[in-house]
Amino acid sequence: MMNEDALKELVAAVGPENVMNDQASKYLFGRGAVDSFSGTPDVVVHVTDREQVSKVVKVAYKYGIPVVTRGSGSSVTGAVAPSRGGIVLDLKALDKIKVDVENGIVEAEVGASVLDVDRECNKYGFFFPPDPASARIASIGGALAENSGGMRGARYGVMRDWVLKIEVVLSDGTVTYFGESTYKNRAGYDLLGLMVGSEGTLGIITKAWLKIMPLPEKIIRIAGFFNTLNDAADAIYRIRVRDRINPLILEYTDMEGIKAANAVKGLHYPELPGGMVLVDVDGHAGGVEKAAEKVVNVMKETHAAEIIVPDTKEKFDEIAEVRRVAFTAPGHLYPGFIDGDIAVPLSRVKDALLRIAEIRKKYNVFITTVGHAGDGNLHPNIGADPKNADEWERAKKAAYEINIMAIELGGTVSAEHGIGKLKEDVLLKQFEVRQQMPVYKLMKEIKRVFDPKGILNPDKYALSDQA
Repeated sequence: MMNEDALKELVAAVGPENVMNDQASKYLFGRGAVDSFSGTPDVVVHVTDREQVSKVVKVAYKYGIPVVTRGSGSSVTGAVAPSRGGIVLDLKALDKIKVDVENGIVEAEVGASVLDVDRECNKYGFFFPPDPASARIASIGGALAENSGGMRGARYGVMRDWVLKIEVVLSDGTVTYFGESTYKNRAGYDLLGLMVGSEGTLGIITKAWLKIMPLPEKIIRIAGFFNTLNDAADAIYRIRVRDRINPLILEYTDMEGIKAANAVKGLHYPELPGGMVLVDVDGHAGGVEKAAEKVVNVMKETHAAEIIVPDTKEKFDEIAEVRRVAFTAPGHLYPGFIDGDIAVPLSRVKDALLRIAEIRKKYNVFITTVGHAGDGNLHPNIGADPKNADEWERAKKAAYEINIMAIELGGTVSAEHGIGKLKEDVLLKQFEVRQQMPVYKLMKEIKRVFDPKGILNPDKYALSDQA
């Protein structure tokens, strides 16, 4: 239960209208979007300006109250679920955005969505490259906490590659800054890089200074549909590696994902066993045409059954929506969702796709595999009914085997969705296999330095005392 004095101080810090301890609020803020892990906070605190974050954290530090930071709540790993009660700190109202064209940056508070930041940049002829599939709802703070990537990752990388500076509230409520709002900075250790991807376990990010890029003159989208996984994977490898095309996006969607997207959206795209390879090429108008021609030729040479080059904005957007909806398909069709977020070396994407198909058959579970194939990041997402004990157990076994497969192929159990609570066991397995347990020891020591009372998102990232 929340200490009565602490509760009074929280009310004084943010106002009574922003401190919620009713059962409905506790339920709504007890888990992420599709998490199978949940908890119950003692109180939900909404902040309306950045200064309030420091005040709230000072109260938490004084009384030793756990603090779980939340943006849009789109986590799929249990990262935003309160494991020890305490405070869920809602930052969604911190959504101010300012584009600084002269310095090539955008300043964004962490409650702003990734898509809103991108659209604000578009008004000035620029864009913000990181593009997670959940960009419509994913907050800048959440994307930084998880070091998200997205569809444009094949060309532009992940959030860490685009953040220059962040405002951070430390565990005792101190406000400080990591990095500088310059394109280069070598002053001190790279604590900025450490903070990005730390999942709220080391500090609370409240504002970010991010690099932006000029909008390309033209983008051409090409979708190839394949009869076999082998052919689709060959197309991916040739486009990304052998033929050196350097696409803006290089995405994959399997047959199950296409079927689900067609059903959910009332579409009619080819439902072939090899799935869809989706490619964007961009740049100056003349050069784009040549690059698009190379992509089409590669798809023909790798036996694409059908190639679609959208010629209207509606079709351009619609075919990308197939990829986005396919990611969430298990959530549309089943009450339970297990997130997949592996990455493998580029040369092993084919092996991963074939192994996932085998695992699907072995456990007889619904899996849609989509992903950012251009950087080896695949999302084999599983749908199952948690109330059906046998089906849910098979789903969990399939998820575990997929993660072990990624490790065996020289990859990782998490590319951009993080560890949270649900991937702690496979993270430790990866560390063991890679002889990185000394790294894990350092992680725990870093946690103690940044958060000596253990109040910041406790019991996550395999950093609890029991881990």
